[in-house]
Order: sequence, then C-alpha cells, then structure tokens
Amino acid sequence: MGFLAAALSFSIIPTAELPRSPQDPCAAFDGASSHVEERTMTAVDLVQLADIGRSDPNETPSAFGVSPDMTQIAFVVRRGNAETNSYCQRLVVMPLDRSQAPRELDRGGEYLRDDFRLREFPSVTAGWVKVNTPRFSPDGRAIAYLKRIEGSTQVWLADSAGGTDARQVTTLPDDVDAFAWLGGGEALVVATRPGIRRAALGIAQQARRGFLYDESISPQFTSRPIPREAIATEYTTIDLATGESRSSTPEEIAVLSPEGPQGLPERARGYVAGPEGWAAWLEPKFPDRYISPTRLVLSDPTDTRISCPAKLCEGIMRMWWSPSERALFAVQKTGWGQSSMGILRWDIGASVPRRLMVSDDMLIGCALAADEIICAREGATTPRRLVGIGLDNGEARLIHDPNPLVSSLDLGSVQRFRFSNAYGVESYADLVLPPDHQPGQRHPLVVVQYISHGFLRGGSGDEVPVQPLAARGFAVLSFAKPDLAPAVAQAQTATELLSANRVDWLDRRNVQSSLDIALDHAIGTGTVDASRIGLTGWSDGVSSAQFALINSPRYKVASLGSCCEDMYSYVLSAGPAYSAFTRSIGYRFLEDGAEEFWRPMSLILNVDRVDVPILIQNADSEYEGGLDVVEVYRHKGKPIELHVFEDETHYKWQPAHRSAVYERTTEWLEFWLMKRRNCVSERDRQYDRWLTMEGAPTRAELTCSPGS
Repeated sequence: MGFLAAALSFSIIPTAELPRSPQDPCAAFDGASSHVEERTMTAVDLVQLADIGRSDPNETPSAFGVSPDMTQIAFVVRRGNAETNSYCQRLVVMPLDRSQAPRELDRGGEYLRDDFRLREFPSVTAGWVKVNTPRFSPDGRAIAYLKRIEGSTQVWLADSAGGTDARQVTTLPDDVDAFAWLGGGEALVVATRPGIRRAALGIAQQARRGFLYDESISPQFTSRPIPREAIATEYTTIDLATGESRSSTPEEIAVLSPEGPQGLPERARGYVAGPEGWAAWLEPKFPDRYISPTRLVLSDPTDTRISCPAKLCEGIMRMWWSPSERALFAVQKTGWGQSSMGILRWDIGASVPRRLMVSDDMLIGCALAADEIICAREGATTPRRLVGIGLDNGEARLIHDPNPLVSSLDLGSVQRFRFSNAYGVESYADLVLPPDHQPGQRHPLVVVQYISHGFLRGGSGDEVPVQPLAARGFAVLSFAKPDLAPAVAQAQTATELLSANRVDWLDRRNVQSSLDIALDHAIGTGTVDASRIGLTGWSDGVSSAQFALINSPRYKVASLGSCCEDMYSYVLSAGPAYSAFTRSIGYRFLEDGAEEFWRPMSLILNVDRVDVPILIQNADSEYEGGLDVVEVYRHKGKPIELHVFEDETHYKWQPAHRSAVYERTTEWLEFWLMKRRNCVSERDRQYDRWLTMEGAPTRAELTCSPGS
C-alpha cells in the first residue's frame, strides 16, 4: 500500500482539515418529539428527513428485511446532520403488526456510498447511498447487514432480540458488495471486487513515471487514470463459528447470484419461478428496438405460454409468486406518462391479470410477505413510510412512519397537470402553492426539474427545497421530463437512439415543449405572477435549463446545481474517452461547423441574448466543465456566480453541503424575484456582491426575509 499512500498524499498548496465533530450525529435526534406546533417546513427539516434506502423515489432493491416467520421487519434509518456533517444511521427492528415500537439494535458507521458503471469505467463512486438491506438468519435470531468503519465496508451481525452488542463478522481486504445466508445460518457467502484494489495499486505504481493522458483519464473525476478493464466479482464463504474463509462453491454462489433457467427467449428478464412448475418473465414487445415496452409471459408446467401484451401489463419492475395464493403479483409504473404505480395479480387459471390497486404514490423496493406486499411508499406531500398492501384487496396499512413530524407541518397544496406535448408525448407536472395561499394571490414561480414523483423534496439531485420555498411565498412547478419523442423511440441501438436525439437538439425541443405547456397550465390557474419566474436544474436538467434560457424569454433568474453542456470545457473536463463518445453520436467540438451545431444550445454563443442572473453550485469533481461559461459571462459583465463544494460527486452527499445549497438557492431566488434578503450579518458579504450585479435591486428596495 506504500505506493498508493504516496500517490495520494502529495499537495502543492497548504491545506488543513477541520476536526471531525466528536458528537454522535444521532444525539440531536434522541428523544426528539414526534409532534410540533403547527408550522411550515424549513430547509433544516428537509436535511434531517429520515430515509430508509436511497433518498430519491426511484426503484431500488428492498431496503428492509422480513424475518423467516414473517412477524418482524428490520431496516436502517438514516438522517442527515448538517452540524456534524455526518449521518445518524440506526439499525432497527419491529413487529410487522406494530404491536411494539421499533427497537434500535445498533447505530453508527460511515455513509455507505454506492458505485456504478459509467460507460467504459466499471466503477465510479456515487453520491447516493448504497441500499443496505438487513437480512435475518434462517432461525430469525440474528440480523446481518453492512456497516462501514474507517473506510471499510464489512458484514456485521446483530442479535434480533437486542440482547448482545452487534459485532463485525468479516474482515476482508475489500469492501463487501453483497451477502447471503447459507444453510441453517452457519455461514455467509459474500461478494467483493478485489480487482478495484489491485487496479488502484497498479495505477499508484505508474505515478513515479507520470500518467499518460489517454482514454483512462477523466479530469472531472481525478487527474489519475481510472480503471477501464472489467472487474470481476469474487465470492467468499465465511464460517461464522470459526471465522475461517474460503472460495465459495458454485452452489453457494447461486444462493447469492442465481441465474435464470436455460431456454428463455433472448432479452427476457425478471424470471421468477412459481408453484407446481409455473414461471413468469418479461420480454420486449418489439425485440428490434433498443428500448421497448414489455409483455408479461406466464409458463405452465407443460411449458405452454400465456402472454399479456396489453398496456395493463406494461411497466412491470418486479414480480413474485405466492404459493399460498397460487398467483403472480407484480409492481408496475403505469398511468399517464407512467406517473402512477399499480399492483397486478394474475391467478393461476385466469386468462388475464387484474389490478389490485393504482396510485400516484411511488412504491419502492417492494417485497412479498405472508399475506401482503411490503413497500416503501411516498406521495407528493408524504415522505417515505413502510406499508403493507393486501394481496386480496390492495388496501394499504401503515407499518412504520420514520417522519411523524411531517404530518404536523403545514405543507403547500399540490395540483397535477397532465397533457401531451407538441410531439404527442404524455407529460405531467405538479404545481405547489404556498400553505397560506389566498384566492386572488399571484406568486413568483420557481421551476424544479426533472422528476416529479414521490415526495416533492428537491427535484432530481435533491437540490431545490420545494416545500420550504412554498413556505416562503413561492409557487413551485415540479416538472417531470417527458419520455422520448416517437421518432427516437424506434431506435435499434444505443448509438442510434442518442444520435437521433442530437439531430437539431430534438431531446431539448421535446423537453421545452412540455415545459412551455406546463408553465401555461400553471399561469392559467391565476395563482402565478408570469413576470417573476425562476428556473432551476441539475444534471440533465441543466441542459434543459440552458436551452430554455436561450429559447424562451419567460425566465428572470436561474439556479443550477451543475454546469454546463457547452462548447469547450464540457468535453475537455470529461477526457478523451468522453470526447470520442460524444462525437460518435453527433456532437461537434473545436472543428469546422462546431459553432453552427452549438448555436441553439450554447450559453457562450448566446451570451448577448441571455440577461438572466445565474447561480451555479457545483461539485469539485465537475466544476471545470462550466468554467468557459463562467469566464465568458464574467467578461461580459453578466450576473453569474459559481460555488464549488469540496469532496463531492455529481450527486452531493454531505449534509452540510446540502444545507448550504438549500439556503443559497432560496436566498438567490428571493433576492431576484422578491427583492428580499437574509438580514443576518453573516450574509452581508454575499449581498454586497449581488447588489453590484447588473439588474440587481437597490439596497433600499431590499426587505428582510421572514425569520432573518
């Protein structure tokens, strides 16, 4: 490890680290009341929101485990603490019938960041959390789960009765990615990727002779090469009695990573075996398309197949068989623009399935229990809760609400708009009004992108505090990005699809059409001041915001969580591999015809047309990608400001940073749209800067924001 330590330790500037807080991040929440006097939601409430699983409302593996006798449920609850810039993480267990309150079995550990494949790079560290599913032992007496201590993720065991302290049971040199119980619970099979460590050591050895700037380097992530070769998963079996480890057998590996049977159709997925030789899977309706709606297929013991090609059966995300019910159950995205979720039941012997329930709420990480489906469920004004949904009638019951405080808060009302855009694509958006809205009032509007499902928290990236903004007098339009334009949906390969989207910036025009219509609906309610509209965006939403700022005169201010898709820094900061990839799908950089290609999209080429103050709050891993835009706008005297957050990824994960982003976004929007400021003295320098910007209100025009 010497080479690695040496390569990571150098620095050419003086640096200092703030001392870590010795305070237990959970101490702030211990003994806290679950009820408060009625008030509106604040940014602090949002930072401290309790999460089970990932904070975004997208489908993930189950974040909870159910005991073998189907009487107990275990899960990890995570809450951000901006003061300590860390997370309170607690492993809890409770009866499924709610006869007892949740009991804490363990607490602590570092934030467990996920990783993902990014094009040619097999492992890039993410900002979102890795779903940490506790798993009961076969006898129900122990619960295994992942815990990260001093930079190492290992399996720990807790006594489900809480009689003894939790203990670490694996000491592998690499992070544990996944695990499963074996046999009667005497051993575990665990998955690791030692290739990540080996590749890092090899790269550290290259440092002495300098790194070749080639496809392995992406400056936005690091100045060092990133491994590009495939990284295999290795499996180890741990004897819990002796602590001894050995390579797992194929049979043991199959427990953790089962494979589907032979003979399935090409591109079939989601295979689940049922009772008495029945089985089910999904297959594409249009096998020649890169992205295709699916049909649900049932196979009986004689291999006779029954399919459901109807729209009723599209959008399925996970399925289970219930032997006791002799039925298949499926959770799906459905409805207008797939803005709703439903549960299907297909009884053996029935010709078609029937729908048990449908809701605009999101159902996340569902799992089958004895007589119900357990899901994490959240709605527009209701954060995530654990619920049980009946297998016969689809009725839901509450199992656990980790955020009882929210029900005491006065939240803004939500109205959903459903419409088709100019390309015929089903679209939707949600309008959130201030909690104290009165008939006849018109509010400044903030557009938040580019998801609008589940709890309306902060849009994609969780960057813009929806309900806290509503509490301060804004109307908020939570806008969902539409699906692909029909012409693009026919593509047969990923390259063909991406290339079709690049022709005349079709993907941006598709989004812009839906956004314009959504704004028309919001303004048409009579509750929005059309002369005071702010635009926000993060990731793909930044690209949509750029296009909107250039091609629509509606916006008076912008706040971006990353920046920017433009002519120079965008591709240079991403490195040679990304440059080759983007050129392969139609982009043009630094060559003849580049300016013509970029004209509809480039903030740089349209600097004289864009008279909108722009705030950028970006991660240190990617801020270089917008430096060309910042430099051009500064040179032209345009109001623009960039803030860089240290040790961050594309998705910002540190609670202190999220708190700062919420606060600065709110203050920027209030300054430009409401002529208000935070009057605490700590903000004086900030407002001194903003007051010098072109088009800013005068100091005399500013009033103090509520609570400052």
